[in-house]
Amino acid sequence: MSTYFEFIDTNTLDEKIKSGVFPFTRNLFWDSTIENIDLKKNQRYVIERVLTRGFTADFYIILKIYTADEIKDALRKSKELDPKTLQFCSEFFKINKNEMHVSSFYR
Repeated sequence: MSTYFEFIDTNTLDEKIKSGVFPFTRNLFWDSTIENIDLKKNQRYVIERVLTRGFTADFYIILKIYTADEIKDALRKSKELDPKTLQFCSEFFKINKNEMHVSSFYR
């Protein structure tokens, strides 16, 4: 997994996570007020948004903030995934594709 993130500054991202400021790319949440996003309470929303639209740095951050089980649970409950995200998540998190759902928008 470390080679996946070799081209980003993980030390800076780790410091950002520790600082307590909203760690993700703000443009991902263009339709929400950042101050109102609770990373625990809005966990599924954050995970879905990062996995479907985020950058590598955002992906690194969700792997640091949430456990693999929390991410897998959000993926299994999500109805917002696009086909590419479903394929990637199936491979990366070792989840059977039949356990996740592609949004009806893509059908």
